[in-house]
Amino acid sequence: MKIVKSLFISLILSLSFISSSKATELIFQFTNPAFGGNPLYGSYYLQSAQMQNIFKEKKESWFKSKSLIERFTDSFTSQLLYRMSDYILDQLFGEDNTLPESPMTYTIGNFRIEYNPSGDYYTFTITDLSTGESSTIQVPKFM
Repeated sequence: MKIVKSLFISLILSLSFISSSKATELIFQFTNPAFGGNPLYGSYYLQSAQMQNIFKEKKESWFKSKSLIERFTDSFTSQLLYRMSDYILDQLFGEDNTLPESPMTYTIGNFRIEYNPSGDYYTFTITDLSTGESSTIQVPKFM
């Protein structure tokens, strides 16, 4: 009987403790402000990332401005190439503004321009003779 009384008393005491304890729901929140967390943590995470960074930025600039003579030379070269290409196109189209039906080759300085009207395209091949690089332009024929 004593055992039953002691069990009964312990059950009542345990129930009284359970009724007085309360539970709350768990809510997950991001702490990193990049993921919608508290913005006050931003400086902490930035400082932490900077301390872990082992790469240091070089102080010299990768961009070097050109001198006046270099800019003039570049401009002069592009204008000269434009005028030469304009001259070649004027010679190629002729007085009646039509392209000839026979292949032609022009050489100006280190550049060779080949014109070939065969097939369904007008083909222009521009070759830099000093480096061997070439570029091909194909324009479809319209009838």
